[in-house]
Amino acid sequence: MKFDENAKKLTMLCWFSYMINYLARYGFSTSLSDMVADGIFTLEFGGAIGTAFFASYGAGQLVNGLIGDKVHPKFMIFIGLLGSALMNIFVGLSSSHILIIILWCFNGYFCSMLWAPLVRCFSDFLLRKQQLKAGTSISASIPVGNILSYLIASLFLKFMTWRMVFIVSGLIVMVMAFVWFIGMNSLRDYFSEVRIRKLEEIKKETVSVKAPVSGKRLMPLIIGTGVIFAVVGIFFNGILKDGVTLWVPTYVSQFFDTEASTASLVTIILPLFNLIGVYLAVKLFKNVIKNEMMTAAIMFLISVVSLSLLFFFGRYSMIFAVIMLAFTTASMLGVNTMFLTFIPLNFSNVGRASSVTGFLDACSYMASALSGVTIGVVASSYGWNVTVLTWIGIAFLGGLVTFLGIKSWKKGRFMLTGQ
Repeated sequence: MKFDENAKKLTMLCWFSYMINYLARYGFSTSLSDMVADGIFTLEFGGAIGTAFFASYGAGQLVNGLIGDKVHPKFMIFIGLLGSALMNIFVGLSSSHILIIILWCFNGYFCSMLWAPLVRCFSDFLLRKQQLKAGTSISASIPVGNILSYLIASLFLKFMTWRMVFIVSGLIVMVMAFVWFIGMNSLRDYFSEVRIRKLEEIKKETVSVKAPVSGKRLMPLIIGTGVIFAVVGIFFNGILKDGVTLWVPTYVSQFFDTEASTASLVTIILPLFNLIGVYLAVKLFKNVIKNEMMTAAIMFLISVVSLSLLFFFGRYSMIFAVIMLAFTTASMLGVNTMFLTFIPLNFSNVGRASSVTGFLDACSYMASALSGVTIGVVASSYGWNVTVLTWIGIAFLGGLVTFLGIKSWKKGRFMLTGQ
């Protein structure tokens, strides 16, 4: 059936666009040591560039989430891909540390133009039965994008220079920008048909709605539907998802006194495990629980258990420790999928899918930016055992907040969709 084929085509365009964009995001972290060795800037200044990217990305999520409800995703994502591609190419050609930090800030903003509009694509241009599959698959693009970026960086750092990492990554992302734009233009007839089908679907869903949604303004909507619990929960999720991932190689290297090259292999292994977290969370949600907040609470509980096992038994085996850390980051990506994909999809009927996604993602990256520095301070001041204890506490608090939000979100979801 042509309609279903076009729905799959849209999903694939979204998947590859988001996956390829990771090349524009991770070139800096993989090339940092070589850039320092070339005397472009100091290690401390390199850290400041990384923080600037996160800050720009987080602020951009908030702004672009709001814009994304007004501007068609075709244009938003094209500009985001093209802009991030150009920023990478310009960094590859630059030797000024001041110019590089400015360019990388702009790169953070352009990269933030993708996620919220992608969720809006699923919300506005897919039927509800198709949204679950698309939401599951798009989450898988994150670890695949991570792995691809590491492999490309390793190849060009070994045989050429760090400049080629940025230039080649930029060129690949630029090609994807035009593939996206041309692909979306080819789906114009599909968009007209899906709008008609979506209206029919909304009418069927809202027949059973008995309580009105309290306004369409963003903050009253977030508070009134119980998503405020997800806002708090995603702070804890951001700390564990990105903060722990950032420090895993250092933890393994220092705690087990291994070579940095051995520890760095963990960085590639973790994304493979993260796929498990996504599919487990979706299976629980779709087949058993049918409540995003409760699913997130269970995933937080898994991370409490894995981190507790790490604290008590991890010191005896590096392999066991790495597996427990992998379960932690995998469960956190599962939580992230519930908060940033499946919860926002419920806001399509009120035209706020992009805004809610952008707001939640901004909160997540604010936590990520703070956690990178904070974890480093705690680890250097009190040691890794205390650091792991703080991770357990953060996972517990995240689980508690999402558990408390289950009933509120159940009512809010019913108000939004009648389900």
